[in-house]
Amino acid sequence: MSRRIALLGLSGVGKTTMLNRLAGRIEFVHLEASQLIKAEQSRRSTVAQSSEELRTGPVLDNQALLIAGFNYEAPSIHGPVVFDGHSVIDDGGGLIEIPAEVFAALGLQAICVLQAEPADILTRRQGDGVRPRPMRSIEELSAHQRKGIDVARSIAERLNYPFELLCNEDESKLVALIRGEN
Repeated sequence: MSRRIALLGLSGVGKTTMLNRLAGRIEFVHLEASQLIKAEQSRRSTVAQSSEELRTGPVLDNQALLIAGFNYEAPSIHGPVVFDGHSVIDDGGGLIEIPAEVFAALGLQAICVLQAEPADILTRRQGDGVRPRPMRSIEELSAHQRKGIDVARSIAERLNYPFELLCNEDESKLVALIRGEN
């Protein structure tokens, strides 16, 4: 089995941007939660939902699709896998915690959380014309980020996975985890 690392964080924190920067420096496969769910919906001949519908729809039900999609893709990958996802999802009415069992089913070796200044997250969300994201105040984003970190840390402890809290300047820490140098 290839090395599997989760990179978690709020929508707009910069996970995909960080992984795109790393793609030129180190080999790994980037698997994004929403894309895995959409691909599994397609394989099951159900209507693929938009990212917004995934966020506001049956979030916990979608985790079974996520696991199936990940387990469909991952076995054919030779080399490290970085799973880009969330420990909490803002469905518009509040935060939904993703259960530890979801992460256990992915067979991870470590969980990382990318954090950023809430003002930067807000700016990214406001500037993203591609994906609709809930607009929250800086205070709400700060609270959501703290909750996401706490949930991810709890999942890592429960599953006995290494846990790393990262900021955008910590690419080298993520590279070391991907390479198994932790």
